[in-house]
Amino acid sequence: MRASIFILSLLLLAGCAQTDPYARMEHVTITPNYELTPEAAVDAFNDRWPEQFKCVQTVTIDFRIVTRTLVGYLVVQQPGKFRLQGMSEQGLKLFDIAFQDGEVHKVFAAEEFDAHVLADIARDIERVFLKSLNGTATVRSSNGGTRALIQGDHAEIAANFVGEPPLVDWFEYRQSERALFRVDQYEGRMFGDLYLPSVIVLREPGIQSDGPPYKLTIKITDFTVRDKPWPDKLFEAKEGG
Repeated sequence: MRASIFILSLLLLAGCAQTDPYARMEHVTITPNYELTPEAAVDAFNDRWPEQFKCVQTVTIDFRIVTRTLVGYLVVQQPGKFRLQGMSEQGLKLFDIAFQDGEVHKVFAAEEFDAHVLADIARDIERVFLKSLNGTATVRSSNGGTRALIQGDHAEIAANFVGEPPLVDWFEYRQSERALFRVDQYEGRMFGDLYLPSVIVLREPGIQSDGPPYKLTIKITDFTVRDKPWPDKLFEAKEGG
């Protein structure tokens, strides 16, 4: 019975997927007859980004009929820490926030970026780069990769993996049988020795943001892995500091 529900949920999810004008992650196979195990699916999802890195990205937000673009400078420290600076396309500083232990600390913010907006920005960065889930997985092969359903204590993630080692093609995060957001990863390219997506599209149906649906498109222009952890003080900015 559980397997039937799993397959049905994946079919429904595939039917709800929207098309973006970007190339999917490449299906690279190294080992013949490779099969993704449930344990490997969980690890591949949780380890889809390096432990510590910095990147430059162009972020476009499509909200109703409004589109806004900004440039983000992001520093990530797994698990659960990042520092993000946002600037306009003209180079005007818009905000600077530090995030750790689930809390957002404002270093600087222009007037239009109030606490609610900054919290939404931090939540979406966490969703794309930091979201993880410890649990058990069910997997099955398909023509477009390997589908997996990872079930944790309070949430579940439906995902599609391609290639070997497995790459996350897309994933949807759910709680109480509701889809809270979906992330599609596109345009795989080499950043140093790593093959990673350079375009990420996040769709929010408006449940957690308590508003209309929106789409967030992240285009990574520069990505650098750091061998050593970032200094703790980078993520310890106090509000108003």
